[in-house]
Amino acid sequence: MPKKQQKQQTIDEVLSSLNPRQKETLQKLRQLVRDAVPESVEMVKQGKLVYKLEGKDFVWISYTQDHVDLDFACGSSLSSDLLRSRGVAEQNQNVRHAQVSNFAMEKPELERLVRDAAALGFDHST
Repeated sequence: MPKKQQKQQTIDEVLSSLNPRQKETLQKLRQLVRDAVPESVEMVKQGKLVYKLEGKDFVWISYTQDHVDLDFACGSSLSSDLLRSRGVAEQNQNVRHAQVSNFAMEKPELERLVRDAAALGFDHST
């Protein structure tokens, strides 16, 4: 029996599901990605805000109950003290994330990482 497809969420639906602090952080990250890589395409994929270049995911914004993460498809090729692996929970060994806890302080480094991720190409993305 075929799996029933879930209705694709819109960006507004994602935003409306967040608490005010998460929503503010997510909006700031959206603007950061758009400013750093204006040619990227934003979409919702599996409940996350995903940014694509040349049809491939290169960065996405995910969230849990208490925080927001900026994930990098080729994060293992990037260098930053902000980047972390989810260990065995990570399905792709190349993905790294930065948990955004103080956007104002982390913004310059996050912006650099987004630009670097866009410049890397997609040898490591899925």
